[in-house]
Amino acid sequence: MRSAADFRAPGVYATFADPVRPDLAIADTRCTGFTGLTQKGPINQPVRVSNWDEFVEVFGYTDQFYLSDSVFAHFKNSGGPCWIVRVAHVPARGEAADGTHAQCAAHIQVDDWNKPSLKIRALNEGVWGNNIWVKCEHAQGSSTLLTRDLDVGAGEAHVKSTRGFEVGSLVRIYDRENSDYVVLTEIGDRLIKWGKETPVNRRHRAAAPTHLEVLEFDLHVTLKDRKEVFRHLQMSPLSRHYAPRVVEQGSRIVRLEDLLTKSPVPHNLPEPLPLTRLAGGNDGTDALTTEDVVGIDGGPDDRRGILSMTPIDEVAILACPDAMVFYQREPGPAGELRAQRIQDVLINLCENLKDRFAVLDIPHPLPKQVPPSQLVEWVRNWRRRTDSSYCAYYWPWVKSMNGADQVRVLPPSGYLTGILGQRDHQHGVHVAAANVQMVGAEDLSIRLSEDDVGLLNHDAVNTFRLQRGVRPWGARTASSDPDWRYITVRRLFIMLRRSLESGFAWVTFEPNNHKTWEHVATTTRLFLGDLYKRGMFAGGKEEEAFFVKCDGETNSPDDINAGRLICDIGVAPISPTEFIMVSLVQDMNTPAGS
Repeated sequence: MRSAADFRAPGVYATFADPVRPDLAIADTRCTGFTGLTQKGPINQPVRVSNWDEFVEVFGYTDQFYLSDSVFAHFKNSGGPCWIVRVAHVPARGEAADGTHAQCAAHIQVDDWNKPSLKIRALNEGVWGNNIWVKCEHAQGSSTLLTRDLDVGAGEAHVKSTRGFEVGSLVRIYDRENSDYVVLTEIGDRLIKWGKETPVNRRHRAAAPTHLEVLEFDLHVTLKDRKEVFRHLQMSPLSRHYAPRVVEQGSRIVRLEDLLTKSPVPHNLPEPLPLTRLAGGNDGTDALTTEDVVGIDGGPDDRRGILSMTPIDEVAILACPDAMVFYQREPGPAGELRAQRIQDVLINLCENLKDRFAVLDIPHPLPKQVPPSQLVEWVRNWRRRTDSSYCAYYWPWVKSMNGADQVRVLPPSGYLTGILGQRDHQHGVHVAAANVQMVGAEDLSIRLSEDDVGLLNHDAVNTFRLQRGVRPWGARTASSDPDWRYITVRRLFIMLRRSLESGFAWVTFEPNNHKTWEHVATTTRLFLGDLYKRGMFAGGKEEEAFFVKCDGETNSPDDINAGRLICDIGVAPISPTEFIMVSLVQDMNTPAGS
């Protein structure tokens, strides 16, 4: 049946509908922020990677430190995406670099007059750049013929064709006797123009004949089995083939820096260069200090080290396995203080932001440093210095296959960040990252007795068990507060905080009235009800599992005048099962065999 007639004239009419408010969604808590030492990559710049191949492409691989193999273990155990911050010993802002600082491998290429023309350097700092080979070759590009005579001082030329001639190109104008060189500034219909900076000093006749050809150079770059070739390069910033810009856009190995030589064209072109190796690269790891790792937070344009993770909201887990390097370099109280300083910063960052959790390692000293009979007590003392629900300690270390298919003993934090992400994805933050087989782990650095495991578990040192593979056997935070004893409880509240903050961003600047309060309360109840059905809360029914209150009682006139909307939320988190008590009862009066 046809609808009722609309008596308006045909046209476009505005309609108005209430805005659709987004529902609350479970926040992603799988993303890990790693800080440490790598083979290459940008220093003090967080970079997001989604898989192991992406990590190797940006940061390379080295087994001299722990970060590379920890990230490998993270992804091997189905961990989520990562943000990586490479650290090294670098000069402070305004300080000159010396031989201890991280530096790029480089080569200074001279021009025809033996003046510095071009700096060819590795993409970023490190000795890896010392394996880069470069070669520079001159080349001739497009050519054409002059169609009208050219007088001295002329600024344009009529040519047979402009194909292959572009703005910024270096052009040689020559006949049998003379040559002139110009840099093009404008291309027309069979007409080319140049500026006064490159004048024509001789007269050229079209009948001579007079030729015009583009002069350019090619750059060849080689790193092991990777090769890059950049052709048709120019030294004029006007050209779309300006060498530094082309290489920056296309190379994953090197960068070029124009040293602005004063030599006139064409002598400003880099001299042909045979295959030459870059030199001078330095990792900046030998003189590494704890402050290089900790970094600074001087604002958006001046963040370094761990503190550069501060503004990255996606990061929900923090780890720094290379904190152990300081203890290994200097076993004893001095090395302990340096490693603990880094871990303290991780904990403080988590406690201040309240939206992330730190996974921490404990060193594994050699017998000559700590006698075996005192080792467990030494580990317990390391843990006791911290009281926080925003971190967890794991020990001992893990024997595993690393990224180079070799057995190596590693701090366990990389495995645990991966398992945390795996459990979050498969089940949710309320399921403990424990009693799960660690992919790639083959053994432990030391095997503990049941008594040792009990002592360590009592002091919230999470250990491992060899049972159908290597499995985490603990889920405790470093807090002395019984309410925050378990990692799942703290991370559940981190997830809730993240979900509510992102889900209610639309409330800002909304009317602070009963309608808004009711919408906030209803949306929150629906969200918490869904979490209850997923098993994240204790209680036999929803009323026992959580409550939500957002009304005139929680929002007083003073709160409304101050621009605050207050919603009281309470939940009953579920805790993991740690102890299974089995009662064995035997009836002695039952006849045998019955």
